[in-house]
Amino acid sequence: MLKNYHQPNNKIMKNSTIINRSRLFLFSFLTFFSSALIFAQDSAVVKTTNVTTTSTEEWQTNPTYWIIGGVVLIIIVAIVAMSGRKRND
Repeated sequence: MLKNYHQPNNKIMKNSTIINRSRLFLFSFLTFFSSALIFAQDSAVVKTTNVTTTSTEEWQTNPTYWIIGGVVLIIIVAIVAMSGRKRND
């Protein structure tokens, strides 16, 4: 007689059902395990650290040097401009 190919083989169906269930179990286990790892990273302990830094101020950032430099430059320009004139005696 001819075999009916439209009827699924029970042995194949059982194997695929076992595979599907094992995949579902594995997926569920990995999901639970990864969420447990994520929650394990949350820490209720507050950690405080003391950081001491020393800062040095560069002369370019201090406006006092710029003002003094500008005044000195104006004085030098004025002296050079006055020495270039001829005096009428």
